[in-house]
Amino acid sequence: MKNISLFVMFTFLGVPGFVTAAGSDLANTEYNFAVNELSRSSLNQAAIIGQKGAYNDAQVRQDGSKLLSIVTQDGVGNRARVDQSGTYNYAYIAQSGYANDADISQDGYGNTAKIIQQGSGNRASITQYGTQKTAVVVQKQSQMAIRVIQR
Repeated sequence: MKNISLFVMFTFLGVPGFVTAAGSDLANTEYNFAVNELSRSSLNQAAIIGQKGAYNDAQVRQDGSKLLSIVTQDGVGNRARVDQSGTYNYAYIAQSGYANDADISQDGYGNTAKIIQQGSGNRASITQYGTQKTAVVVQKQSQMAIRVIQR
Protein backbone atom coordinates (compact mmCIF):
# COMPACT_ATOMS: atom_id res chain seq x y z
CA MET A 1 0.00 0.00 0.00
CA LYS A 2 2.86 2.37 0.84
CA ASN A 3 4.39 1.85 -2.61
CA ILE A 4 1.06 2.55 -4.27
CA SER A 5 0.65 5.76 -2.26
CA LEU A 6 4.12 6.94 -3.23
CA PHE A 7 3.46 6.12 -6.86
CA VAL A 8 0.19 8.03 -6.90
CA MET A 9 1.73 11.00 -5.09
CA PHE A 10 4.61 11.30 -7.54
CA THR A 11 3.57 12.46 -10.97
CA PHE A 12 7.02 12.43 -12.52
CA LEU A 13 9.32 9.45 -12.83
CA GLY A 14 13.04 9.98 -13.21
CA VAL A 15 15.80 7.77 -14.49
CA PRO A 16 16.22 4.80 -12.10
CA GLY A 17 18.85 5.49 -9.48
CA PHE A 18 19.57 9.07 -10.47
CA VAL A 19 17.56 12.28 -10.38
CA THR A 20 18.67 15.82 -11.06
CA ALA A 21 17.12 19.25 -11.31
CA ALA A 22 18.68 22.52 -12.36
CA GLY A 23 17.12 25.96 -12.57
CA SER A 24 19.38 27.68 -15.05
CA ASP A 25 17.54 26.52 -18.15
CA LEU A 26 14.22 28.19 -17.35
CA ALA A 27 12.95 31.59 -16.21
CA ASN A 28 14.71 32.99 -13.16
CA THR A 29 11.97 32.22 -10.67
CA GLU A 30 10.80 28.99 -12.25
CA TYR A 31 9.97 26.25 -9.77
CA ASN A 32 11.76 23.00 -10.58
CA PHE A 33 10.57 19.66 -9.31
CA ALA A 34 12.01 16.23 -9.95
CA VAL A 35 11.07 12.91 -8.43
CA ASN A 36 12.64 9.50 -8.75
CA GLU A 37 10.68 6.58 -7.37
CA LEU A 38 11.60 3.01 -8.12
CA SER A 39 8.51 0.96 -7.50
CA ARG A 40 10.21 -2.42 -7.49
CA SER A 41 9.47 -3.75 -4.03
CA SER A 42 13.06 -4.95 -3.60
CA LEU A 43 14.47 -1.42 -3.97
CA ASN A 44 12.00 1.20 -2.71
CA GLN A 45 14.21 4.18 -3.51
CA ALA A 46 12.72 7.66 -3.50
CA ALA A 47 14.34 10.99 -4.32
CA ILE A 48 12.44 14.27 -4.18
CA ILE A 49 13.96 17.56 -5.35
CA GLY A 50 12.13 20.89 -5.22
CA GLN A 51 13.87 24.11 -6.25
CA LYS A 52 12.70 27.70 -6.41
CA GLY A 53 14.92 30.42 -7.79
CA ALA A 54 17.58 30.49 -10.46
CA TYR A 55 20.78 28.54 -11.09
CA ASN A 56 20.15 25.98 -8.35
CA ASP A 57 21.69 22.56 -8.95
CA ALA A 58 20.79 19.29 -7.24
CA GLN A 59 21.85 15.72 -7.90
CA VAL A 60 20.92 12.49 -6.17
CA ARG A 61 22.48 9.08 -6.80
CA GLN A 62 20.99 6.03 -5.12
CA ASP A 63 22.32 2.49 -5.21
CA GLY A 64 20.75 0.21 -2.64
CA SER A 65 17.35 -0.42 -1.12
CA LYS A 66 14.93 1.45 1.14
CA LEU A 67 16.60 4.82 0.45
CA LEU A 68 14.97 8.24 0.78
CA SER A 69 16.47 11.55 -0.24
CA ILE A 70 14.80 14.97 -0.07
CA VAL A 71 16.39 18.19 -1.36
CA THR A 72 14.63 21.56 -1.30
CA GLN A 73 16.43 24.75 -2.30
CA ASP A 74 15.18 28.32 -2.33
CA GLY A 75 17.20 31.24 -3.59
CA VAL A 76 19.92 31.50 -6.22
CA GLY A 77 22.97 29.40 -7.06
CA ASN A 78 22.59 26.73 -4.40
CA ARG A 79 24.19 23.31 -4.95
CA ALA A 80 23.21 20.00 -3.33
CA ARG A 81 24.60 16.50 -3.85
CA VAL A 82 23.37 13.26 -2.26
CA ASP A 83 25.10 9.92 -2.80
CA GLN A 84 23.34 7.01 -1.11
CA SER A 85 24.05 3.31 -1.00
CA GLY A 86 23.20 0.61 1.48
CA THR A 87 19.82 0.06 3.11
CA TYR A 88 17.34 2.18 5.10
CA ASN A 89 19.26 5.44 4.72
CA TYR A 90 17.60 8.88 4.87
CA ALA A 91 19.12 12.15 3.60
CA TYR A 92 17.59 15.64 3.77
CA ILE A 93 19.03 18.97 2.57
CA ALA A 94 17.18 22.30 2.81
CA GLN A 95 18.93 25.50 1.72
CA SER A 96 17.91 29.12 1.38
CA GLY A 97 19.69 32.30 0.34
CA TYR A 98 22.34 32.03 -2.36
CA ALA A 99 25.53 30.10 -3.11
CA ASN A 100 25.04 27.49 -0.39
CA ASP A 101 26.77 24.14 -0.94
CA ALA A 102 25.77 20.85 0.73
CA ASP A 103 26.88 17.23 0.29
CA ILE A 104 25.61 14.05 1.92
CA SER A 105 27.25 10.68 1.33
CA GLN A 106 25.80 7.58 2.99
CA ASP A 107 26.73 3.92 2.95
CA GLY A 108 25.61 1.30 5.40
CA TYR A 109 22.40 0.64 7.28
CA GLY A 110 19.88 2.91 9.00
CA ASN A 111 21.78 6.21 8.69
CA THR A 112 20.07 9.61 8.98
CA ALA A 113 21.60 12.87 7.75
CA LYS A 114 20.09 16.37 7.70
CA ILE A 115 21.56 19.68 6.57
CA ILE A 116 19.58 22.91 6.96
CA GLN A 117 21.28 26.12 5.84
CA GLN A 118 19.92 29.64 5.68
CA GLY A 119 21.87 32.72 4.70
CA SER A 120 24.45 32.67 1.95
CA GLY A 121 27.79 31.09 1.13
CA ASN A 122 27.48 28.24 3.62
CA ARG A 123 29.24 24.91 3.10
CA ALA A 124 28.26 21.65 4.79
CA SER A 125 29.21 18.02 4.28
CA ILE A 126 28.05 14.83 6.00
CA THR A 127 29.72 11.48 5.32
CA GLN A 128 28.31 8.37 6.98
CA TYR A 129 29.54 4.78 6.90
CA GLY A 130 28.34 2.00 9.13
CA THR A 131 25.14 1.38 11.03
CA GLN A 132 22.55 3.76 12.49
CA LYS A 133 24.54 6.97 12.43
CA THR A 134 22.73 10.29 12.90
CA ALA A 135 24.01 13.75 11.98
CA VAL A 136 22.28 17.14 11.92
CA VAL A 137 23.86 20.41 10.76
CA VAL A 138 22.06 23.76 11.10
CA GLN A 139 23.68 27.00 9.91
CA LYS A 140 21.57 30.16 9.99
CA GLN A 141 24.20 32.81 9.30
CA SER A 142 26.37 33.31 6.23
CA GLN A 143 29.85 32.07 5.27
CA MET A 144 29.83 29.15 7.70
CA ALA A 145 31.34 25.71 7.06
CA ILE A 146 31.16 22.31 8.72
CA ARG A 147 32.16 18.75 7.86
CA VAL A 148 30.85 15.69 9.71
CA ILE A 149 32.37 12.23 9.17
CA GLN A 150 30.88 9.21 10.93
CA ARG A 151 32.29 5.70 10.68
